[in-house]
Amino acid sequence: MERKITCAFISICMLVVFTVSSVWSESDQTPPPEKPHKWLRELSLLTGYGTASIRDKSDYEVIPIIPQFGFDIRTLAERLNIRPKGNLEFIAEPVMNVVINPDTNAEAGLSLLLRYSDNITSRIAPFIEGGTGMIYTTQHTHEQGTQYNFILQAGAGLQCFMNKNLALTGGYRYRHMSNAGISDDNSGINHHFILVGVSYFFK
Repeated sequence: MERKITCAFISICMLVVFTVSSVWSESDQTPPPEKPHKWLRELSLLTGYGTASIRDKSDYEVIPIIPQFGFDIRTLAERLNIRPKGNLEFIAEPVMNVVINPDTNAEAGLSLLLRYSDNITSRIAPFIEGGTGMIYTTQHTHEQGTQYNFILQAGAGLQCFMNKNLALTGGYRYRHMSNAGISDDNSGINHHFILVGVSYFFK
């Protein structure tokens, strides 16, 4: 009798061990749920100074006011078999610039850029960027026969993180402005900008 009870007890223990081990095995094989992708990566506000040489007048000088909306597009890049080591962003920039020379005027428009950045330390991240856009300026110049123009831009800079969410941003940007042949007067205006500002990251 005792032998039968012992056999039954051993059989029950083996069944329990087998069941528990099976549950653990299945839980180990279940991948953790993926976090939803955060498209909006950063918000920035930049300002600085830009200058360009123009004909028959003093330099074309600008104080830029540039809010930036940075969207993380690494997921889209990976679908195209592009696997960047660093961060790849689509940047939307509403342009609201103050012209201070040769006359007091204004610029307004929208720029779309791609930016690539990669941390070289936990606090320092250099970047390169480039893109295009449209702009309207109330400043009349001999170079441009229209006040509606297109812009091509390229630049580089550095982001210095104060903490995981906040960074100081600074850099250089080249801007070519022309009307793409809409008017016969279209020699173009080439600005050189120094930009500084603050960036907030959603992490």
